[in-house]
Amino acid sequence: MHRKLATKAKYASLFCRKYIFVFSFGFIASIGLYNTVNYGLASLSYYSVQNTVQAWQNNRETQTESNYIKAKSAITNARKRHKAHPLYTELAAQIYEWGAIGGYENKSIGLEVSKRYYMAAIKMRPTWPVTYASLAMNKWRSNEFDGELVEYLKLANQYGPKKAETNILFSELGLALYQNNHPFYAELRPYLRPRISQGLRNVQSRERVLRAIEHYKAKRTVCRWMKKDDPFMTRDILNCEHPA
Repeated sequence: MHRKLATKAKYASLFCRKYIFVFSFGFIASIGLYNTVNYGLASLSYYSVQNTVQAWQNNRETQTESNYIKAKSAITNARKRHKAHPLYTELAAQIYEWGAIGGYENKSIGLEVSKRYYMAAIKMRPTWPVTYASLAMNKWRSNEFDGELVEYLKLANQYGPKKAETNILFSELGLALYQNNHPFYAELRPYLRPRISQGLRNVQSRERVLRAIEHYKAKRTVCRWMKKDDPFMTRDILNCEHPA
């Protein structure tokens, strides 16, 4: 009798353990499948808006409030599905910045929200130069020329010595300050010439740098700088007639 009870208890224990194993395996597999689907949908939302934001940044097409609302909704959806992804957080910052500059958000509030997202992205990737460059651009757009901006510039330069985004930042901001005789230009002066040179050599940044040179009517000045530092630029990229 005792042997039968022991045998039954043994089989019951084995069945119980097998049931727990199957249940646990199924539960873990379900979580994995849920995350896979969720992250996949987040990725689709991200890529659906990435090109739109890049077009805004490069002025390749006219942007509308409708485009902005769709982009904002898409990145909000992506972040809900994968909040810890730094690219989604950074793109959210770019979208709010777009809204602030385009007049679709209150400018000061939009730039502040944008900055918070950039700071959150920095916590996820503390050595990513593009985010520091974006934070510096955000400070410029907020008209905040202070020690914090200096720090962002230094970190962008430190972590992204050849990054296109860093070249664009230093070229645009440096030329703007130079042409306006702004006292903050002293902070960018050591970086400006080499950054313009790198920006012109890099096809990913060349268009923006050339546009900045034209916008600030700085071709003659840049030609003079490049004659000394980079003769190739004066001849083949800038087409300087009189670089003297």
